[in-house]
Amino acid sequence: MVQLTRGNFCTIVGLPTMLSDFAQLFRNVTATVYYDTTFSMGDFCVSCLLYRNPVFENKPVMPLLMLVHERRTTESHELLFEWFIKLTKVSSVVCVADRDQSITNAVLKTFPSSTMVYSWNHIIGDVRVCWD
Repeated sequence: MVQLTRGNFCTIVGLPTMLSDFAQLFRNVTATVYYDTTFSMGDFCVSCLLYRNPVFENKPVMPLLMLVHERRTTESHELLFEWFIKLTKVSSVVCVADRDQSITNAVLKTFPSSTMVYSWNHIIGDVRVCWD
């Protein structure tokens, strides 16, 4: 899926089988998803939506969707979450993310009845920056 939103190129990548497996697993249970803008690729950012797969004993982290986008805007992240809802029919999640305001705004707007949790690793990293 490729879309241009107000001059911001966005493309969403995901495997249909992974999304349908996720939808089956979490049909009647609230899922915990992890979302972060992980790195830059030249002029683009890559944000990943991940989950722990409970089917396996070690519950590995698996990718659901990736967003390649030019700017870190609320609108970009909303686009990914809207497609996530369309493809999985999941409308409520616990979302673990950093404290990036555009991500927080997108989660709270797209999943109004969901819980937003901030990543402990990011909070510790922020504290370290303050102490250095």
